Amino acid sequence: MKKTITFLLISITLLIVTNCFAYQVNSNNKYFIDKDLLKQISANIPNYTKIDNIPRDLKNAVVAVEDKRFFNHPGFDIIAIGRSIIIDIKEGKFKAGGSTITQQLAKNLFLSNEKKLNRKIKELILAIKLEQKYSKEEILEMYLNVIYYGSGAYGIQNASQEYFDKNVWELSLEECAMLAGLPQAPSAYNPKKHFERAKKRQKVVLSRMAKNGFINEEIEEKTQKQVILLAQ
Repeated sequence: MKKTITFLLISITLLIVTNCFAYQVNSNNKYFIDKDLLKQISANIPNYTKIDNIPRDLKNAVVAVEDKRFFNHPGFDIIAIGRSIIIDIKEGKFKAGGSTITQQLAKNLFLSNEKKLNRKIKELILAIKLEQKYSKEEILEMYLNVIYYGSGAYGIQNASQEYFDKNVWELSLEECAMLAGLPQAPSAYNPKKHFERAKKRQKVVLSRMAKNGFINEEIEEKTQKQVILLAQ
């Protein structure tokens, strides 16, 4: 099993490296990676919000729950990919897991949601290209502004207004944690429709934040008990 996984990881890495500079994004796409993506996205997303206006708690929550090695990897997380391969082998099907924040951004901007190996390879290549051209802060800013949060809300400012009737920079820690948990399954965790599920997901986010040193256990426990007031 270990030899098989190692071989697959090496093969994927070689495939990414050999194709990285050859792959071109389809010209029919809405966005173009080699131009100023931040400017392109901000022109298309209502209420686009700069990273400096997004609370540190929200950024930390997103990194903790979505991609804890975000600031240290080159666009893809080889550890997460290895873990995903083990699960895929055990279940006998390709589930396309282990995506980093950068990969999720690449998929949302340039690709479809189909769970095929070819699409996954393109996603990895595009993630590397994004990391080469943009800083981690810029990538996180773009990600937070394009991801879907449910109830028709694309982007963190729109989600903040939809669920809490607040600007994103006004959010509390408990609200940040709840929003950070939505992208995994926006419909299932929609707090307006499934509040208890959203609270359980919020608990997971706070636990990950504590585990990764963004908050301590005392703050984690206190925040879990805070009352959440949703927009009507």
